[in-house]
Formats: sequence, structure tokens, C-alpha cells
Amino acid sequence: MQPLPSRPARLAPAPAVIAAALLLLPGASTARAQSTTPDATPAATPAAAAPAGDLPTVEIGQRPVHVVPEGDAAPARPVTIKGRDGRETALRAPPMRTHYTPSPPPLTQISGTARVTDGVSLSVHGRKVRLFGVRAPEARDLCSTSDSTAPRPCSDEARGALSAQLAANDQISCRVPPGQRAPVPAAVCHDANGTDLGGMLVADGFALADPTQSYDYFGAEAAARQLRRGLWHYR
Repeated sequence: MQPLPSRPARLAPAPAVIAAALLLLPGASTARAQSTTPDATPAATPAAAAPAGDLPTVEIGQRPVHVVPEGDAAPARPVTIKGRDGRETALRAPPMRTHYTPSPPPLTQISGTARVTDGVSLSVHGRKVRLFGVRAPEARDLCSTSDSTAPRPCSDEARGALSAQLAANDQISCRVPPGQRAPVPAAVCHDANGTDLGGMLVADGFALADPTQSYDYFGAEAAARQLRRGLWHYR
């Protein structure tokens, strides 16, 4: 019986080959770096958030209080200004107001006993009031209440018409429209029966509508012109 042929013996890999193969494996470089640096400290983990304590207390000092004197303030010091020519000029600042006086509230309502002052104005408790939206006739305008009477200035006819209207009851109520700056306020006035005194004068032709204040009496003026009342009879 013949003996079986023997297999060739495998050669053991050299240590250098084994080391090179280990370097090619994934993560081998990281493992080697960690193994070669034994003294390296591990990565710091985030510390747990400390519980919030009480808010800090901050003390705020009291603010200084400046007291305004009741009397007049001390006079302002003069200011010295030197010009280009070298001369000095002393300028004194204007005195400061120590007390503030508020302006009175705007007048909105006027009522009481009235009397006639002219063709388009009244006096209510001593206060002069102009009729709002009404313009006085011109000096050349003539008016007549009937065909049998002679014409006379329309301002006289307007005064007579207002006096006759207030003869029965001189109590009137006036409303002052806002936004006026004239010293004498203009107001829409009604008598005790509710008659608009300004509209009455325009409708009778004793006054004209004032477009700078209101357009409310344009209809009454158109009717007086068409019917040739008052001053429209002679224009």
C-alpha cells in the first residue's frame, strides 16, 4: 500500500503583514489613536442644567425731586457774546413764566335775553353775537316792505325785522360752530318758537348768505331773489 501524497504546509503569515491588514480595517485608526494616547481625557458630557434660583434683587435709589418755587424765579444771568470785531455784547434772556394760565374752553352755547345791535348782530347778556352764515347788505342796497312805502337802507329794515321778531319773546338760544378765531363769535340763533333768525333775514331779502361760513342759506337766498324780495327788488 502506497502512502498518500502529503499536502504542502501553509506558510504562517508574517507579523508585518498582519499589522498592515489591521490598519486597513474600518475604525482601526481611531482605535489605534485611542490606544496610543492613554492619557487623553474623555469628551466632556453636557452637565445637567442647574435649577434656577431666586432672581437677584437690585436696589434703586430714590430719584431727586426738584421743587418749583411758588414765587418768581431768580433773574436769568446775562449771556456775553463776542463779535468778529472783538466787542462783547451782553444779552439778557427774557424772563421765564412761573405760572401757567390755561386758555378758557371754547364757547359752544349762548342763550338768554337778546336785544338787537345791528342788522346781523345781537347782544345776549351783554355779549355780542353775530349771526352765523349771514352777510350784511351793502350800503347801497335799498329795501321796502311794501309797494306803498318808500325804500330805505336794508340795514335798517333788517334791524326792524329782528326787533319785531324778538318783541314777543326775547329769549333765544345760539349754537357756536367750532373752529372760529374771531373775537366776536358767530352763532346760529333761534328764538323761543324755533325760528332761525339768520335764515329769516336772508329769506326776506334783508341780508345775504355768507359762503365763507356756511351754505345753509343758499336756498333761502335763491328764493328771495326769484321773488324779488327786499334788496333783490332794486338790484
